[in-house]
Amino acid sequence: MSENRIPRYYAPKGRFTTIDLAGQAVEAYRALHHSGAGPGLLLLADEAGLDEGMRARADLFGEEGYSVLALGADHSVAHIAAAVDVLRGFAETDGDIAAVGHGPGGVLACRAARDSGFKGVVAFDVLELAEDPSILDAVPCPVVVQFGTDGAPAALAAADTIRSRLNRKDGSRVFDWEEAGPGFAIPKRTPFHKRADSLAHTRTLEPIRRALGPYYDYEALFAEHTYHEFTTRDVDATMATMIEEPYVNHTPTLTGGVGHDMLKRFYKYHFVDQNGSGRSRERISFTLGPDRLVVESYTKFRHDQVIDRYFPGIEPTGKEVEIATVIIVKFRGDKVCHEHLYWDQGSALKQIGALDAGDLPIAGPEAARKVLDETAPSNIFMQDSWATSDGKAI
Repeated sequence: MSENRIPRYYAPKGRFTTIDLAGQAVEAYRALHHSGAGPGLLLLADEAGLDEGMRARADLFGEEGYSVLALGADHSVAHIAAAVDVLRGFAETDGDIAAVGHGPGGVLACRAARDSGFKGVVAFDVLELAEDPSILDAVPCPVVVQFGTDGAPAALAAADTIRSRLNRKDGSRVFDWEEAGPGFAIPKRTPFHKRADSLAHTRTLEPIRRALGPYYDYEALFAEHTYHEFTTRDVDATMATMIEEPYVNHTPTLTGGVGHDMLKRFYKYHFVDQNGSGRSRERISFTLGPDRLVVESYTKFRHDQVIDRYFPGIEPTGKEVEIATVIIVKFRGDKVCHEHLYWDQGSALKQIGALDAGDLPIAGPEAARKVLDETAPSNIFMQDSWATSDGKAI
């Protein structure tokens, strides 16, 4: 199903500008990170040019930390080399340059890669590359090609053709998104597919971050975020670690907030002062990606006050609770974009006496404890079944 929308809170952050390309005045679009500087990124549009969706892409890359110059696709290789000189000449451009292109803009990025000195290229929906894959042979940097293939057999065939050609060990890859059709990665258009676009954006950032940076310490950024959540309990300081319109979802209980105002209200009245006494947390693991941090942790607290995020609508029981939590934190540049939190709600409810599990295989605190100690008993709910395999060949 297509999701043809920009989030309701989207507001343009960049601006139109006019640049000189080989003596020709050309309209372009500029976007920057809030720090005012970053590595260069040239964004080349498809046939629709610099419409609202393409400008939203430019703004997104600006938030990710780049000095962005966006152009239409109706240009020559020489024009692109000139545009790179313009981008490199901006005081806000600090370091090397990569290119992201859509449709003919992606093909143009590949054709211009050698002369323009790109350190990485990401190209979307580039059927022409399958017709002439030799174009890829002249690209001197890692190339990531992405296709939306839903209802588009030609795109699927093109992905296979290019994949066989990109048999390189420099990080070049091909992704085909079977749940989305061509044009899925440009918002405000009918083919836009939010979930596929989110995954594709991560795949886009991976080679660009590796080639250009900027590098953000996600562990330190998240530590600052949680410091204000749980230690200072300063809601304004917590919100300052996040993008303008973030969201948080405690998945088991559907608690949190979408957008600045809703999330700030949640933090202020339903979070920072609702932790239970004796709260302690032990981090088990961190997993880092180009724009995400996955945190596995063990938390212990007493349910001696209302704690809406864990037990909405349930009065305090005074019971001690131990849970293992997985938090997936999405960053946009150096700000928290959103958090998805998961834990075993059945175990939590059992521990406070709100769920009579009976013979159901629902563990109590031992579920969280096993995260701390892998040698704790296994298979406790399948002892009879487990016994049937005792002594059998393995």
